[in-house]
Amino acid sequence: MAALEETVASITKNVTENDLVIASSRSIAYGVQLTITDAKESITLNIYSGKKGISLTLGGSAASQLRQKVESLLAVPPRQSAQPTKPQGADLGFANVEGFDGRWIGTDESGKGDFFGPLVVGAVLVDDETEAQLVAKGIKDCKVLSDAKVRALAVSIREICHGHYVELELLPSRYNALYQQLRTEGKNLNQLLAWAHARAIEDLLQKEPCRFAIVDQFADERQILSRLMAKGKALTLIQSHRAERNIAVAAASVLARDRFLARLDSFRAQYGMEFPKGASAAVIAAGRRFAAERGREALIEVAKVHFKTMEEI
Repeated sequence: MAALEETVASITKNVTENDLVIASSRSIAYGVQLTITDAKESITLNIYSGKKGISLTLGGSAASQLRQKVESLLAVPPRQSAQPTKPQGADLGFANVEGFDGRWIGTDESGKGDFFGPLVVGAVLVDDETEAQLVAKGIKDCKVLSDAKVRALAVSIREICHGHYVELELLPSRYNALYQQLRTEGKNLNQLLAWAHARAIEDLLQKEPCRFAIVDQFADERQILSRLMAKGKALTLIQSHRAERNIAVAAASVLARDRFLARLDSFRAQYGMEFPKGASAAVIAAGRRFAAERGREALIEVAKVHFKTMEEI
């Protein structure tokens, strides 16, 4: 911490001696964030203290004159343009977002298209340091990974992002009750997804403050924003098609899928039968077996009963 404090003091002195002002200073994960202004514009400077020592990250557009001046004063490496070796980074979603500070939350869900099992929403907070570690581990959207790879990578994500992730699991009984409630209000699955994503984001913000988030485009962003509570109201939320290209969203997809797979394993042990993924003929056969052994009403405990698969069963 002494090195961090000394760095902050040195930077503050350097900045103020060159006709700039430190407008604010606040603690962030692994460091301190300074807001620097020249009375015309403002940028953020994140000062991190990690295993490799002190590192600096500037927010704002690379074309900003203030940013260029601070880069020169502090010898901060200019932000690189999109690199083919890091196709999942923060530039996918936040390249043109004013004031982006290099810390953001990504969310994704698993189980939405699976008759058996829960709906799980993962939320992961990433910064420049953890982004590099996740990329190095080969984190990708769970849809392009085998189940075994998902299970292994989830362990790495939880280690790298310790304390900076949430896994919101809606067991089938809870999911079915929420879905039925929404239907009686004239709403649909998108509203349920929006609520779940908002809840996961809000739960993560309770652990760690953050100003930016990105989710996949599945509905109007106002559906999510309207469901965020006090800590989420100031959030800049981006929805993007194929948002899983962003490393935080990819990491969230892996955690969500791992939690989903773990629940299917739990059901298998509890009920002594297989619960296939998806909504295939094998799923229908398993559903019929389960209903024959335990009664049709018991399906509400293991499956999403609004699926058309239920009619087949």
